[in-house]
Amino acid sequence: MFKIVAVVGVVLIVGVVYFTVASARRDLDPVTLCPTMADSVTVLLVDVTDPMNTAQRQDFANQLAKLKNSIPRYGKLIVAKVDATGDQLLAPVITRCNPGTAEDVSSTTGDPAAVQRQWADGFDKPLTLAFEQLAKASGAGQSPILESIQSTALTEFQKPGLENTPKRLIVASDLLQNTGDVSFYRSLPEPRTFTDSGPFRRVRTDLRGVDVELWMLERSDAASTQPRSLAELWERIIGAEGGEVRRIYNVSG
Repeated sequence: MFKIVAVVGVVLIVGVVYFTVASARRDLDPVTLCPTMADSVTVLLVDVTDPMNTAQRQDFANQLAKLKNSIPRYGKLIVAKVDATGDQLLAPVITRCNPGTAEDVSSTTGDPAAVQRQWADGFDKPLTLAFEQLAKASGAGQSPILESIQSTALTEFQKPGLENTPKRLIVASDLLQNTGDVSFYRSLPEPRTFTDSGPFRRVRTDLRGVDVELWMLERSDAASTQPRSLAELWERIIGAEGGEVRRIYNVSG
């Protein structure tokens, strides 16, 4: 009788372990490593018009590394560049999800070495290469930051099913919107007047539920083009779109 109970006990334990492992395992896209529904969505929107100095390049690289390591298992990171939208919305430079590392599994519930290789080859290395390209100046004549945020919100944050998914937008830029309709180069508008204006209504979007970070890349003429009121203007803009600025970071240099 004792042997029968012991066998039944072992079978139950094995069954529980198998069910736990099977429940935790998720099918991932072979390229992006993303599950059907990611556990979180982070978008990095980069606008590098002018070359960075040495200190800025290093600090920017540090922030990118921290960002990459902050993505939780099964969280999605989309990287895009500020660009004109015209007839098409922005296409990501790269999209990857964190498949987890060896620390997320044990030899009982999986293969730690295989998971670590998947993270290194499919997540870490491709993002590192993409980040290296992002740090290069584009030399673009315009900076349609607001249009790019609108595009990103439409394609990445407002998809059905993401209502309760944590969402984060990081804008790395000098924050000087510059298009034919709206240019912060000429002068900074009064925040409330701007968010009540027609040009803003054309580019506004829905950022409700989105935490926003602004990484300000300082220009050589920052004293005249990037006063303190620039950050205040952007806080007003993001707030008018329903988002919340959680962090404003001035990239060193």
